Parts: sequence; structure tokens; C-alpha cells
Amino acid sequence: MTDLYAVLGITRTAKATEIKTAYRRLARQYHPDVNSDPSAATRFAQINEAYHILIDPERRLSYDRTGRTQSTSTRPANSPANRAARRAYYQERANQVVNEWLEREREETRARGKAVYTTVTLFVSTFFVAMNPSMFDPRHVAWKITIIVLFAVGVWHLFKSLKEHFDHYTYAPEHLSISRRHKKEDKRFKRSVAWTFVICGYLLSLLAGMLIGVLTDSPTQPNDGWTMEDSLFVALVYPPIAVLIVDTMYRINLHFEDL
Repeated sequence: MTDLYAVLGITRTAKATEIKTAYRRLARQYHPDVNSDPSAATRFAQINEAYHILIDPERRLSYDRTGRTQSTSTRPANSPANRAARRAYYQERANQVVNEWLEREREETRARGKAVYTTVTLFVSTFFVAMNPSMFDPRHVAWKITIIVLFAVGVWHLFKSLKEHFDHYTYAPEHLSISRRHKKEDKRFKRSVAWTFVICGYLLSLLAGMLIGVLTDSPTQPNDGWTMEDSLFVALVYPPIAVLIVDTMYRINLHFEDL
């Protein structure tokens, strides 16, 4: 007679949690949908029978006393116990798929949020700085040194962030080859299109800001010691710093959300 404890690979003193753990491990291994071995179905039916007897306190006590089950033959594949086991297996698998999908959605939402924050901050800060550069007076030496240091860090951070976003959303087209099959890309945009969008967006923001500054009499033209070089310096230097600050705040916010 088959030893039900040996079927599950547990001791006769095993607790309910140990029985469930052993059952789940063996069910994933011998379920006919994942195991193509011809004997897997029989083995899975034995595992199911052992589990449903040992997990029930009354049936387990009866088995421990007599050493017999209610039926010495293997339960049919469509028995209530097997149907319940299949439902439990598919429910567990469905939960796993849903959890994986939700995790991918969370990662995609975060990646999209970082990309939006980077590009929008770059364009908006360029626009406002170009519109009224006198708000950020760079003529003091100590202030210039500080800004240049932040600018260097900001440029490094900006290109690092853009590369991360491009790697996630864009692809570089492969050269056509007769001997090699063309691989279908699952990303949305070409790398060149993304670079064109960023560069054109920056230039348009710069020009729009300078134009509005001129129309509203903001000091984008030489005035009171303010030179065009100062305006260009401000328009080139401050946007990467703004991106650095906003991205840092965004990452800090994500960190606190994960706590």
C-alpha cells in the first residue's frame, strides 16, 4: 500500500503548513500541463490524493490508525479532489501572472514619469530662462563658479537620463541584409526621431522664450550692463541644473513611496 507521507516527501509528524508546501512544490513539478512525462498524470493524482487526505484532520487520523484510504485505487482525473487541485493550481498561476503584470505596469509608469519629468523640465526651464535671464544674474564670480560646477553635474545627469530613456523607448534601425532576417522591434520610436524631438524642443523653447522676452521688454537684449553673452550663458547653463534638481526630487519621492 502506498505511503501517503512518502508520496509528499514529509514525515508523519508534519504540520499542515509543511503539507501545503510539499504539495505546491510537487504539484508544480508533476502537473500534466507542465510535465510531458506519461507517468506525470498518475503521479499528480497520487499527490492530490495524499494531500487531500493528510490535510483533513479526520481523514488523516483515520489513515494513521488503519493505514488505509477510502479507496485503494487511484482517483479518476475528473474526481472532485483533482478538480479542486486543478482550480487551486490555475488560481495560483493566475495570481502570479497578475502580480507580474502589475509589477511591469509599475515599472513602466515610473519609467514614463522620469522621461516626462526630464524632457518637460528641460523645455520649460529653457523657455523661462530665455524669456527673462536677468532673474539668474551670473555676473558674480563666486556665483559663476558654483553654477559651472552644478552645470557640469547637470549635463552629466541629463545625458545619463536621456540615454536611459532612449534605451527604454527607442531603437537604432539595423542595416538591411539579405542573408540576415530582419528583427521586428518592440520599442516605439527610432533613436534618431527621439534625438530630433529633444534638440528641436530645446531650440524651440529657447527661441520662444527669447521672443516673448523681447515682446514683453524683458532684458534679453543688452541693457544696463547685461550682454547677449550673459543671456546665452544663462539659457545654456540653467536648464540642465533645473533637470538635475527636479529629477532628484522625483527620485526622493519614489524612494519614500517604496518605504
